[in-house]
Amino acid sequence: MKMTKIIILALAVLLIGGTAVATTSFINSGSKEEEQVEPAFIRVTGMIESVEERDGTLYYLINEGQDETSYIIVSSDTVVFDNTGDVTELEPGEEITAYTYANKPMPLIYPPQYNPEVIIVETDLIGSAAVGTFNDELVDETLSLKLNVSEETELSSLTGKDVGVEDLEGQDLLVFYSFTTKSIPAQTTPEKIIVLDGEES
Repeated sequence: MKMTKIIILALAVLLIGGTAVATTSFINSGSKEEEQVEPAFIRVTGMIESVEERDGTLYYLINEGQDETSYIIVSSDTVVFDNTGDVTELEPGEEITAYTYANKPMPLIYPPQYNPEVIIVETDLIGSAAVGTFNDELVDETLSLKLNVSEETELSSLTGKDVGVEDLEGQDLLVFYSFTTKSIPAQTTPEKIIVLDGEES
């Protein structure tokens, strides 16, 4: 009889101990923080409402929707393309997407002012543009787009340096493409890639 009680007591201790270990493991696994990569660029999208000149510099007022506005300051270093990759100019009424380096100093004023490296004018023509940092597998930092470079892909850089496929790895890129796969990440064969090798990169 005593032996039976001892066995029952031992089993109870094991069950309680096992439950505590399992609960602790669950709590620990839930407390792990996933690494999040901060994008290299701030993206601003909206419609150009007006433009004004201040001391020789053009300030474009951007309506971002939901009563949010900002100013885009265009300098001689700012590159402006449409979504198909053609060089263009900015006009009031156009929908644009501006990309500014996230580590670039900004004045603490409202509405915010951005001095972007790249501005894309969105048109009705087929074509998309992406700006970001691409790793050695040519996947961007958000893991949403992978580049499959072909012989037909036009490669260049802002500074005019010769660019090969091997020079794209780990670089900030402006990419123009037409279609993507439905995979994760989406894959595309770009028509044009420009290495953003200006002073901020």
